Amino acid sequence: MLLHLLVLAPFAAAILMMATSKEDPKSSSRLAFLFGFTFVALSISLIAAGNQATEAIEWFRIPGAKGPVYYYLYSHGLGAWMVFLSTGLSLVALITGRNTFEHNYRNFAIAIFALMGAMNGTFLAADAVLFFFFFEAMVFPAAVLIAGFGGADRKKAAMTFAIYTLVGSAPMMVALWYLLTVADNSLVLSLAVAIQNLEPSMQVTLLVCFLLAFLVKTPLFPFHGWQAITYAEAPAPLSAILTGAMSKAGVFGFIAWILPIFPLSMEIVDSMLWLGLFTAIYGSLMALRATDGKKLLAYSSMGHLGLAVAGVFSLSESMLPAVLVLLVAHGLSAGAQFYLMGIAERFAGTRNIEQLGGLSARNPVFSSLFGFVAVLSLAVPGTAGFVGEFTVLMSLWDMGPLPALAAGLCLILSAAYVLRFVQKVIFGKPARDYEDGKRMTALEGSSIGIMGVLLLVFGMHPAFITNALQLFDETAVQEMNKVTHQSDVATDATVEASADSLGDAVVDENIAAVAQPMTEDDLRQLDSNLKANGFTDEERASLIAQLKSMSESEVADAENATESNEATVNEEASKHE
Repeated sequence: MLLHLLVLAPFAAAILMMATSKEDPKSSSRLAFLFGFTFVALSISLIAAGNQATEAIEWFRIPGAKGPVYYYLYSHGLGAWMVFLSTGLSLVALITGRNTFEHNYRNFAIAIFALMGAMNGTFLAADAVLFFFFFEAMVFPAAVLIAGFGGADRKKAAMTFAIYTLVGSAPMMVALWYLLTVADNSLVLSLAVAIQNLEPSMQVTLLVCFLLAFLVKTPLFPFHGWQAITYAEAPAPLSAILTGAMSKAGVFGFIAWILPIFPLSMEIVDSMLWLGLFTAIYGSLMALRATDGKKLLAYSSMGHLGLAVAGVFSLSESMLPAVLVLLVAHGLSAGAQFYLMGIAERFAGTRNIEQLGGLSARNPVFSSLFGFVAVLSLAVPGTAGFVGEFTVLMSLWDMGPLPALAAGLCLILSAAYVLRFVQKVIFGKPARDYEDGKRMTALEGSSIGIMGVLLLVFGMHPAFITNALQLFDETAVQEMNKVTHQSDVATDATVEASADSLGDAVVDENIAAVAQPMTEDDLRQLDSNLKANGFTDEERASLIAQLKSMSESEVADAENATESNEATVNEEASKHE
């Protein structure tokens, strides 16, 4: 029930928000806050509840597919924490959006709840088609929010975002349809078995189709063309959700769908690892020279997610908890920075960091919070970012010193651009005269402050995050096996019993066929091997005598069992006749 609520209830909340008055943003915001707090509470309950799954319900059938598509939800540690980011960042977006979109807050809240439902469905779907449905559904409310509430180039940004992400996912749709024609159904285990039975060239082709969709969504170089303009022109609350939660769908796809399904060669693994590291360095360098505050944060996000992808494809034992902590830490820190940048833009009327400055004197509370969050994003010891980045660095060290050095360079560059960002925004003198806009409210400051406190709590005790991590436990695998093979279960008990008897007879017959006495040549070879390994003459003679006795008795037992089972099968057959 909890999984259904987290996926379906946000869409219901969006519908209920339509009943509120467009002319009364206060009543709309109160209802939106109520829904938002409820969904955050549900996401925390999901983490505390551990791995759980719904019953697999047959949804529909695709023409040409062997099996049905299921409405099937499954929560593991990775998905549960991504849902927490989705609901938590959406709640803060609703809080900060109230002072930014007073006259159209209702429509803003409707789109936020629709986006939340699509994100939750993406992170909880256990069926590949259901996953793809929500993976694509995220695009539409996000594009509507950009076009309706963004900056001067919002229409161009919305179109760029939609075209990149939808076109990037098109090959995955074709590959998924092909897989469904050879797999029993669209669950992970069935797809993995189907992939193993295909030609290597076809495996690589399908893998590339899946990878492309996740590369664009993350994004990694050179598929990042949509990111900077989208994050810059989108309203700041949406930019926080895009970087803190929605972009995680790409990394989530690598972990939850690429690694369990596809056999990966070392060439693919090395290529993805270095692509992630190159993206991390490229994003950090671009952030170092950016003058638009939101573009700087966009490139910063690109750098951190590139590092996360490199960690994923290090394939070390510590990879999964390291990447999960890094994703949660980045979601909280980057989201908080985008919210604060949006408040700074509202306060000063610009997001150009060269024209900001001096906010520490004009708004000391805001500046203190801004500096606090910026320091936390630097991954200093004691923060969740430090735990995530350091453990990813150790995972990359398992691949060799060169990947670890490249990751270390990214950490140095991130410190450089974050300190430059802080210096330009809150210190020094203002580069221009402007009238102060709306200041940060107590509710906004407290909600962003809680995100900073969580970064400290998770840094001091990362087990809060890692203890929830079990990607596919035994119960989930058994459930998927049951769904996958439920069409193969016989309904006639008599036929089932006969088949079992026949199967036992075949097994015993096979045992009798292979359990033959050891020949003299075998015994001589064994004696030679034992002698070479230091056994004495007496020990060798004793062992060979025991083997002779065991071999002859096992063959006799197998022959007796075969005769007994043959008699049972004949008796069953005569009864049915």
